[in-house]
Amino acid sequence: MCKSNIVSMYSADAQFPVYCPSCFYSDRWDPFTFGREYDVRKGFSDQLTELWNAVPHLSIMNKQSENSEYCNYSYANKNCYLTAGSHYEEDCLYGAYSTKNRDCVDCLWTYGSELLYECMFSKNCYSSAFLDHCEDCKNCFFSRDLKGCSDCLFCANLRQKRFYIFNEQKTEEEFRRILESLQLSTFSGLEKAKQTCRIELQRRFPVRALYQVQCENCEGDTLSNCKNMRKCFYGSDSEDCVYGMQVDGTYSSMDIDYMGYDRSELCYQTIGCLGLHNCVTCNACWNGSGLRYCQNCFSCADCFGCISLQQQKYCILNRRYAKEDYEKLAARIIERMTEDGEWGEFFPTALSPFGYNESMAQDWVPLSKMEILSRGHRWTEDEELPGVTKIIEAARLPEMIEEIPDDVLNWAIRCVQTARPFRIVKKELEFYRKMQLPLPRIHPDERHRHRKALRNPRKLWSRNCAKCAREIQTTYSPDRPETIFCEECYLKEVY
Repeated sequence: MCKSNIVSMYSADAQFPVYCPSCFYSDRWDPFTFGREYDVRKGFSDQLTELWNAVPHLSIMNKQSENSEYCNYSYANKNCYLTAGSHYEEDCLYGAYSTKNRDCVDCLWTYGSELLYECMFSKNCYSSAFLDHCEDCKNCFFSRDLKGCSDCLFCANLRQKRFYIFNEQKTEEEFRRILESLQLSTFSGLEKAKQTCRIELQRRFPVRALYQVQCENCEGDTLSNCKNMRKCFYGSDSEDCVYGMQVDGTYSSMDIDYMGYDRSELCYQTIGCLGLHNCVTCNACWNGSGLRYCQNCFSCADCFGCISLQQQKYCILNRRYAKEDYEKLAARIIERMTEDGEWGEFFPTALSPFGYNESMAQDWVPLSKMEILSRGHRWTEDEELPGVTKIIEAARLPEMIEEIPDDVLNWAIRCVQTARPFRIVKKELEFYRKMQLPLPRIHPDERHRHRKALRNPRKLWSRNCAKCAREIQTTYSPDRPETIFCEECYLKEVY
């Protein structure tokens, strides 16, 4: 609409118009001009596709943010760069699904923390790196499942400890000396420590079968303050849900992903939504009720097959109806969709404007280009970095951050694993210098892929506790080498 150069989640060759947030939320256009009558001679999915390819789409889900243009599904962020699904963050880069953090880089699902690097599933931590499922920790490195600890290195399953290495007490002098000897400020020293962490923590210390905190009658992993959850993963403050992933404040819902913040209830086949009630098959809809097969509809009620509506009700395919007419037509559509086997199914793959490899599907079910194309999905090729005049091989980077000049901001660095060029931004360079960390040598996307690979799968296996032999469920498959404890044995080990 305004012809400005914008940042968008959609590529320039998208079939539909793309509006920046300022234009999208304005009153300078009318989404009902694209509305159409329901055609009983055509399938509903075909009519939905035609509508979605005509109506303008919101360029990016990024509200009330400052200097954070390159963030998606984000809210109230400041000075953030390439984060996704993050909220109330400041000075954070390359993170995902995190909230209320500051000065954090390359993190996944962290909360209320500051100065973290390469941390996962951790909260209220400070000045730490390479933590997994830690809470209320300070100056801890390469550790797993610590709570209330400080100055710990290569540790696991500790509570309220200080100056520990491999779960052994050290004096402060010993701890400082050993930490300094690792030379974590050098690239080679950091890589060696990462390898030690991967091998030794797995070999030395047991792991709990499932990460559940204050949960009742739950089946799944990484859950907190939940009740009656079945086959759910990565959730908090939710109840009576089945087959959910990344859910917060969600109740009595099924087949749901990335739901949270404002309470949602009675939802089915919804993704990226918040504050919904009694909704079926919706994508990125906020604060609505009675929605069916809608996308980017905000503060709407009783809409069916609509897109890009705000504060509307009783609409079908972006066309207004009286309440009685809406209910009659909606019932007819549901009857026809049931006959066609469409009712209750998620949106057809053909509706996706993204290549498989640039979508969240690649996060959870990674496929090669050949596999993707053979299944009839789209593949999107990487674009060249614009304006690159100088590229340096990552292997030629200096070992220490002190040796990196400011001029590195004008370079592109070629990833040692994928050969894709990437840039270092100013805020990122400042972070590495503050934390005394060497520059990374692999592309941010590849670093994100490595973090994702560290997560346990969204699958449960039956195993026996290594201590009491009781049969338990766990996300650690039987062929993995970890020593698995049931919750009771694990708590005895820890406390």
